[in-house]
Amino acid sequence: MSHASAILNLISTDLLMQQRNCLNDKRLAKQQVHELIAREGQLHSQYTAFFEETYPSGHVKRDLVYELPGNRFLYVFDQQDLSTPGKGDLYEGAYFLQWMQWVQRVRDDYANHRGSSIDHWRFYSRYQHTLVDRVPELEDELARVLQLDRPLLDKSYASLDLLSTACETVGTDQLVEQLYDHVVAYAGEVIRQRVKGWWEINATHAGGNYPFINIGFESVQYMPINVAWLALHGIGPIDLRKAAANEVRRWAPKAKFEKVRAARDHTPRRDPFTEPGE
Repeated sequence: MSHASAILNLISTDLLMQQRNCLNDKRLAKQQVHELIAREGQLHSQYTAFFEETYPSGHVKRDLVYELPGNRFLYVFDQQDLSTPGKGDLYEGAYFLQWMQWVQRVRDDYANHRGSSIDHWRFYSRYQHTLVDRVPELEDELARVLQLDRPLLDKSYASLDLLSTACETVGTDQLVEQLYDHVVAYAGEVIRQRVKGWWEINATHAGGNYPFINIGFESVQYMPINVAWLALHGIGPIDLRKAAANEVRRWAPKAKFEKVRAARDHTPRRDPFTEPGE
């Protein structure tokens, strides 16, 4: 396993730890883990092998997975782990398997050079940078495929809840392969209306010619690609409203700063709908 792959696997393990979607309120101490294993645990060799990580130094990180009655899994951290040696967490079976599927997607994405949101979108995108010229068409097709009344997609945050529910019925794999551009387009429209911006193609930042929402300041790029990637790429239920709100919130301080600075310097923001000098 490469150094980068090991880092990705470590990140995925950390994400599981941070989300704390486990059955125990507090991480199980080593003694509790030993008692639970002795009483009802059976080592799951296949799942344990799945999480094994080999680092460039040659160190092998061996977290252990035990299957327990009642469709539960016990995740035990490597005895040599610096922060949680021998401690563990209990997970409901369905969530644990969902998390494993997510880890595999992360590994597959990295192996196929889809390690960033832009790379991931570009790999699956049908329309690439021409997406900005097809937004109404993509919105209409999104509503039709997901069987949503078109007027309900009114570019509000509430409409993203309806869209998220509809997306759940389709499944992540089909969404990514068939409706990625559509979700990016609609998320972008919600953001565009929210921040009073416009679509543009990147020409100033790294990452190539990807679409984003501009408000006239070079340092601010609202990224509907990030919204789609995070919402469709996570472990839990699809939540496009949360992802879009986080993207808007992420840029809020920078956008405010740029607006204040522009007002102070009497420099109008660049607006493609305003002729120079107007």
